Amino acid sequence: MEEKSSLKVLITSMIGIGHLHACIGIGSLLRKRGHQVYYAYFDEYKETIEKNGFHYISLCEYNDKNYPMMTGMPSNLTEVFAQQFEKTRRLSSLEILKESVKPGSGDNETSAFLFESAKGENCAMLNIIEKIKPDVCLADYILSMPWMVKASCPVIPIKSSSPLDLYSGPPAGSGYSVHDPPKLWSEYQKLKEEAEKNDIVKAKELFQLFDAEYKPQLHAKQLGIYIFPGPLDYHELGSPKENWVCLDSSIRAPETPNFEIPKKLKDKPGKLIYVSMGSLASSVTELMTMILNPLANLPHRFIVSTGRNGDSIKLHDNMWGEKFINQLALLPKVDLFITHGGTNSLIEGLAVGKPLIVIPQFGDQLDNAQRIADLGLGVRLNLHEFSGEKLLKAIEDVLNNKEIHSNVARVSEELKKSDSRDKVISLIEQLARNKSL
Repeated sequence: MEEKSSLKVLITSMIGIGHLHACIGIGSLLRKRGHQVYYAYFDEYKETIEKNGFHYISLCEYNDKNYPMMTGMPSNLTEVFAQQFEKTRRLSSLEILKESVKPGSGDNETSAFLFESAKGENCAMLNIIEKIKPDVCLADYILSMPWMVKASCPVIPIKSSSPLDLYSGPPAGSGYSVHDPPKLWSEYQKLKEEAEKNDIVKAKELFQLFDAEYKPQLHAKQLGIYIFPGPLDYHELGSPKENWVCLDSSIRAPETPNFEIPKKLKDKPGKLIYVSMGSLASSVTELMTMILNPLANLPHRFIVSTGRNGDSIKLHDNMWGEKFINQLALLPKVDLFITHGGTNSLIEGLAVGKPLIVIPQFGDQLDNAQRIADLGLGVRLNLHEFSGEKLLKAIEDVLNNKEIHSNVARVSEELKKSDSRDKVISLIEQLARNKSL
């Protein structure tokens, strides 16, 4: 049998550690099949990318001088997420949406940052494609990008957030259940469309700037890949949008294979519980303090990912933490995972059979939290209804609920047996070689 030639694969993603980690997972699967994987990204992540065996390409080096590229996260990131936390602490997702459509109340800073950065990223990607001539490109964005339409090779959109908006069901970002009345979905959807009008106008302007035919973010010309645990997928809502397929786990290798339980906690009694609110929202000290303080007198041990502002977070006697935790190496050793509900964290926790308490803040975290609750894999705690008492009750309920543990074990086993990775990588290879499926 003739051996297939190695492919040249180019990957990129919007700035953000969650998108990067998801794409590193896919890239690692492609590397194992013998392909050359190039990752075009921002220089602060160069070491992470090269550590995973990819060829790193600096977006900034291929940028057009007319469109200076943003080289990192906004300097006021903590302030932005503090404002988001303040809203989420007071209001439900529907109430936040209602506020956002009031005249003069739009959250324009983050949107403006993303669209401004997109100009430079599009220039850079078109230049990189011209230079290295890949067989196929993979890209994970929350915006539609003109270069994906103009590229001279097949481009596969990657979706590392919840796939709910690929289905006809509850609106993405609402946190609504598939069991909620469709009338409730409809009210939220109408407001969401109103709130997104300005972003669609900006997206169309971006496409005009690059002389490209506008395509919405969820357009997949030949193949789109969404990363989501197969057992949690929304099969009861029918089929996803055309050409989209599920990759049910894309887990990167851990930074180091082992996590040593710190001496401070090693010999203490009680369950071992991991707390991580994600790389972005954990920068909000008020959020972390609100979650950690009620845990101080529990007879359990807590390992805490304290985030970029970890120096300002008080850890109690039954806690140990660092700004960065080797999550993949730690998770197999814990009894419970308290998480913000990002899709990567969901997959990583469930893959090793850990029950979840999800405290969502925004976006697809709300949908993921509700899915966990609906499928009996853990508990959802809303910030606008949060109290220390509710958190303590949730911990004991989840630790002692045999049905939750049984459900989580089943999902973990299904993920281990899944062949979706081989199927999806084969589709990527077929498209790269034949330019069609």
